[in-house]
Amino acid sequence: MTDRVNTASLVTQVQRDLRNVFLNNLNMEDYTTPNMDILNLPDGTLDTRIVGGQEAVRNAFHYQAALFLPVQTGISFCGGSIISQQWILTAAHCVDQLVGAVTIILGAHDIQIVEPSQKSFSSNVIHIHPQWSRETAQNDVALIKLPRSIVYNANIQPVKLPGRSQLTQNFANAQATVSGWGRTSDASNAISSVLRYLSQPVITNTVCRIAYPGVIIDSHLCVSGTGGKSTCQGDSGGPLVTAVNGVTTQIGIVSFGSPLGCGVGFPPVYSRVTSYVSWISGITGISF
Repeated sequence: MTDRVNTASLVTQVQRDLRNVFLNNLNMEDYTTPNMDILNLPDGTLDTRIVGGQEAVRNAFHYQAALFLPVQTGISFCGGSIISQQWILTAAHCVDQLVGAVTIILGAHDIQIVEPSQKSFSSNVIHIHPQWSRETAQNDVALIKLPRSIVYNANIQPVKLPGRSQLTQNFANAQATVSGWGRTSDASNAISSVLRYLSQPVITNTVCRIAYPGVIIDSHLCVSGTGGKSTCQGDSGGPLVTAVNGVTTQIGIVSFGSPLGCGVGFPPVYSRVTSYVSWISGITGISF
């Protein structure tokens, strides 16, 4: 697989339509089907918040990526994270049905507009975990290689991934923070215009299996959905982070939630990053 040169026309089109990115076909997904919504350009009205969360301080989540993904039915939207100067980490279900190159926007806060802090890339170099399954929502992990290196600045920086010494940690009870532009509620018909975040404690997989019997395996990670606070459609692929020895570290990738809705109190489910460090290292060459 070879890198694809940044496609200026595609990036320009996406930037031109950033003011008018709206969701269509918001069907409730089965619990074994990850959250991914289809965008319809350019008609509709943007909403302004993640479920139970709050607006982020501009560029506080400097590792956050926005992904515009061409699929058969239009353009879909997901999140991702910067893990090195040439690699974006996201969910497999975001990129397993592409019909063209992914447009990646870094340094964004308000995706309605083209901000001075934003940098755009286009790539069709995708690596999906070989054991990814839509039927079981297992191994929901993928990597996107950028065609050129990111130039880091105050608004665009990588997130740290767990080191080898942390691979056995389950992070239960740790306060974790997820960020994204996902849908604001089950009644909403739009993703958020601005980046939002939510902090909730990690729960054990034993507790999570009560909500999703027969679904949760060791490579999943769950966070409390108490109070109806959760990720929602459009947040998929985004990073869940916690402080490890004082350093912000990504421990999860947004994967799926309850078929009953985002705000019903069920725990959102993530791909557990510690389960995939070896695979990520093997593809990217990043040492942990």
